[in-house]
Amino acid sequence: MDRRVQLLFAWCGPAFLLFFLVGFWFVAGLVPPPSATDSARQIASFYRANTDQLRVGLLLLLIGAPLIVPFSVLLALQLKRSDARVAALAYVQLLMSVVTMLELLLPVVLMATAAFRPGRPPASTQLLNDTAYTILLWAFSPPTLEFAAIGLAILWDRSERPLFPRWSGYMDLAVAAIFAGGAPALFVKHGAFGWDGAVAFWAVLGSFGVWVLVTFATMLRAIDPAPAAAGALA
Repeated sequence: MDRRVQLLFAWCGPAFLLFFLVGFWFVAGLVPPPSATDSARQIASFYRANTDQLRVGLLLLLIGAPLIVPFSVLLALQLKRSDARVAALAYVQLLMSVVTMLELLLPVVLMATAAFRPGRPPASTQLLNDTAYTILLWAFSPPTLEFAAIGLAILWDRSERPLFPRWSGYMDLAVAAIFAGGAPALFVKHGAFGWDGAVAFWAVLGSFGVWVLVTFATMLRAIDPAPAAAGALA
């Protein structure tokens, strides 16, 4: 694979993170998200009061969400290249990354639908908002499986020169466990496991950001050297 393409795909990770943070946090103002304990009237009021901000921020998210796919494609290729015996785990990681991207994209579309007609009945706006956050914060199994597959692929790599350090495999498994912490979000509406809680939101958001940056750094080190450097080494 051409080194320039690999670098382009690798930089899609930080670009995705930038779009996500700017759009979701600084423009749309969805960090922290509306509480699951808010009434339909409060949710509708939030969408009416921040319509333009929400539309612009969600547009940035819509642009940035697909960037995680090329990043994940490069990761899958490097996992396969490091040790072909774990290729099946690389395929699992790649497929789950697409599902995870959809779990980011669908809530964006649902929130944008709520912001498109902010004057609709409050119960309808609340339903769209509830559906969006249930997908985003509760549907934890695809990203959990993705991170677990990455961690196992790295830890089970028995090649002479693994492309990824073993500690990053343990980090992947830790991120998988943190994402699984979103499971109780369907059963509670406040506290650590609520939509704006320490575990279901802040721990997941923080661990995902760290994962993108650490994976980006390790993938840069794993990319094939430039042709000139490779020729000199040969």
